[in-house]
Amino acid sequence: MLDEVTGVDPAAQIVKTRTGTRQHYDWLILATGSKYNYFAHADWPSRAPGLKSLDDATLIRRRALLAFEEAEAACDAALRQRLLTFVLVGAGPTGVEMAGALAELAHATLSRDFRNINPQTARIILVEAGPRVLAGFPEKLSAFAARSLERMGVEVLLDTPIEAIDEHGVTAKGGRLEAANVIWCAGVEASPVARWLNVPAAKGGRVQVESDLSVPGRPEIYVIGDAALVIGPGGEPLPGLAAVAKQQGRYVGKLIARRVRGDPMPPPFRYRDEGALATIGRHSAIADFGWIRLTGFVAWVLWGIVHIFFLIGFRSRASVFLNWVWAC
Repeated sequence: MLDEVTGVDPAAQIVKTRTGTRQHYDWLILATGSKYNYFAHADWPSRAPGLKSLDDATLIRRRALLAFEEAEAACDAALRQRLLTFVLVGAGPTGVEMAGALAELAHATLSRDFRNINPQTARIILVEAGPRVLAGFPEKLSAFAARSLERMGVEVLLDTPIEAIDEHGVTAKGGRLEAANVIWCAGVEASPVARWLNVPAAKGGRVQVESDLSVPGRPEIYVIGDAALVIGPGGEPLPGLAAVAKQQGRYVGKLIARRVRGDPMPPPFRYRDEGALATIGRHSAIADFGWIRLTGFVAWVLWGIVHIFFLIGFRSRASVFLNWVWAC
């Protein structure tokens, strides 16, 4: 069904939707993910779009390309520079990859497409409130990523929290950055699952679940993915990654099948960390598999292979692989 969930009635075992229909369930799996957290600033989403969907990606691409076109036609030097300034808020994997992509766009892809402007003069500014980029990776890999971005022409501002965003730019740590293009790549918060279930929300709005990923006191309701707070073996919450959600989905599917058949229950959910990858730009990436850590070209090739492998269908894999090889 194509519909929007607006609430859940656990007592009646009913899911409420925007169109007014009420769907009964025997088992309920809530995998509604997360959304960007703008820290209670209701006006920021329209001024700093995030990258959570295909629609978001096409919107950001459209804004970026239009900025270069408008700068080409602008007569005022200050306006032109503002149009050619891109500020990315948050230096996690999304922010780092986006900064690298914009740097390639400005310094390579569009470098010869204009007469009145030089796209290579575009400023790509990555702003991070914390002390380093890619905080979820080991410090050595984080430092490599920062150096790689700087070599690509990206300005990395650390320990610089955003204080205000308006139509002309951002204020960060008391300083002013004039920019027509602001992209939000910072923290996220869970969808309102806790409110639907009328249970206390944990950090980031997530639902604290049992070891089998069920909601406490509701063994027929499961929360997985970014909306669930699951403590890992090291005592820290599991990250909001696709790999975590996929493993949780497989686990809950098998668990429900066993309960329906009356088979013995499986052991508690345990996440298998298969490593993390992040691309910085063309021919540069980092990879952390615990037992081995890779940087540069080798990590970039590995990143490409992994992403192509997880595409659906041979035709998609072959098409992306050929396009990727041609672009290299």
